[in-house]
Amino acid sequence: MRDDILETAGKIFTGGCHCGAVQFSAIGPLRPIVVCHCTDCLRLAGYSWAATAVADDRLSITQGAENLDWYQSSDIAQRGFCKTCHAQLFYRRIEGMTSIAPGMLDNLDGLFVTGQIYRSSLAEACHVTPDVPELD
Repeated sequence: MRDDILETAGKIFTGGCHCGAVQFSAIGPLRPIVVCHCTDCLRLAGYSWAATAVADDRLSITQGAENLDWYQSSDIAQRGFCKTCHAQLFYRRIEGMTSIAPGMLDNLDGLFVTGQIYRSSLAEACHVTPDVPELD
């Protein structure tokens, strides 16, 4: 689940928060998307949280660094969010890597979900089964 997606190597991914106050770019390779169902993610996002990841030296805040704040969400991790719209953009646990919420990226080409973690934390009522209708 943690190997980089080789096809994203050298590719520039841009993105930003909901209100546009924080903008960033990440130069691949990016890690595949992993969906997290831990209690912290469920409480902070209201449901599960998904993320890809990039090496810290390949992530740049291109606009609004003064609007980006970090919240110590546990003893081992912190989360980066916009001070204006409060969108959660980043998760940082391991030194040298920053996880990025895929919904903050302008383009998801080449990215895909490879797994989920803390699945046992997800309430039965939140499971999406194949027979649930899809609406657009």
